[in-house]
Amino acid sequence: MREIDRRRLLQAIGASGAIGLAGCSGNGDSTDSEDGGSDGSDGSDGDGGSMDGGDGGSGGQETAEITYRDRSGGSDPSIYADVFNESQEGIQVNPSMKPVEEKYRALIAQISAGNAPDVLGLDVVYLPRFVQLGALDEINDFYESRDYTDEIFQPLREDFIQWDGDYYAMPFWIDLSAYYYNKLHYEEAGLDPENPPETFQEFLDACEALQQAGYDTPLSNTLGFVGLESFFYLPHVWAGGGEFLNEDQTECLIDEQPAVDALEFFLELQENDYSTDQTSTESFTYGAFAAEETSMMYGGGTGVGAVKNQNEELFNNMGTAMFPKPEGGERSSFLGGDSISVSTQTSDAKREASLEFIDWVNSEEGMRVTVEDLGYLPARRSGFETEYVAERQDIFAAFEQAMEQGHAPPMHPNFLEMQGPLNNAISRVLLGEQDPQPALTQAANSINSVLQS
Repeated sequence: MREIDRRRLLQAIGASGAIGLAGCSGNGDSTDSEDGGSDGSDGSDGDGGSMDGGDGGSGGQETAEITYRDRSGGSDPSIYADVFNESQEGIQVNPSMKPVEEKYRALIAQISAGNAPDVLGLDVVYLPRFVQLGALDEINDFYESRDYTDEIFQPLREDFIQWDGDYYAMPFWIDLSAYYYNKLHYEEAGLDPENPPETFQEFLDACEALQQAGYDTPLSNTLGFVGLESFFYLPHVWAGGGEFLNEDQTECLIDEQPAVDALEFFLELQENDYSTDQTSTESFTYGAFAAEETSMMYGGGTGVGAVKNQNEELFNNMGTAMFPKPEGGERSSFLGGDSISVSTQTSDAKREASLEFIDWVNSEEGMRVTVEDLGYLPARRSGFETEYVAERQDIFAAFEQAMEQGHAPPMHPNFLEMQGPLNNAISRVLLGEQDPQPALTQAANSINSVLQS
């Protein structure tokens, strides 16, 4: 069993109380309530049940029993365990879901107590931190023995699952950022619903056309929640060739020209009343779009299910597109979601069962659950080749392109501490308190202090 780094564990416990949307889906839904029991902060499993494996069987056949921990919210990943358990008899997966604001505090306490779950679904931005804690098992042999790794989208093969050249996870359910648009509104504004805007200027022109057609607030967007400065803003920086950190992660580059150009684009949306208040923390973007109060929205993959549940007619008349780019750039997306790992505290017997479950979630059936039941996206290209996806190419074609061209979040152990300075800088600019260049320089200086700490 790998030794846990106690010093870093204490630091992580301190940081776990300030978790925002991080690098995850940013779906804006309220979290599910728990059904009683401890939250796990005392080192228990938090569900009132044993973490030990059982012998499984009235028939005497031994069953491997493992625990799978993930975050609850707008979707419920426990369905993976339900479907997997029904598909075979040798392994029993016990799901343990926690709201995101509780999950990491409880998980760190369990690690400290030597009682970690066997399988961990982690927001991808947490991978470096938990590797440094000594909490995640290295799975190089497992990864290299899979016959489908060449099918995993390229941006997911490195930062999502590797740290310092070793594999500690497999890609799991993926979310990404894109924009949605109402095709009927586009037609009424004289816009082509089959060719949505691709550049900053085209997007701004489309907003003006929608306003002229009587749609006073064309776009539903917010950058107010911590985490959305990454999910929504950074893709516009990457589209212009910019980066958040330099290659060796020793310097923040968020005050360079591509980042300034991107922030000026959002400022123009704000100043022309093309968007809902982009500094708001009252609600996410889906509600206004689903109610047809706006013609477009920034969102994640979970927007598909959110719109379908709230407005079936709009669901059948909407399209998606990658975020706009500056002239000469390449459109991009923020690729977030979960990776899936095995705990270093898992016994050898349970490790084999845990890896079998991890293999299954990347199977055809596992990916079907990801797309059709949870509303997220698969890590493999074949996950986009199903009948369900083929029937909605007006939605999924842009998502597949985003999986090819998108970027993983900046994979630094202290990335969470870097989000606040950037979020605050963006808010100051959108509120008219500071110009883009000095605001981003101030943010870069603060982030450099984090890098040097």
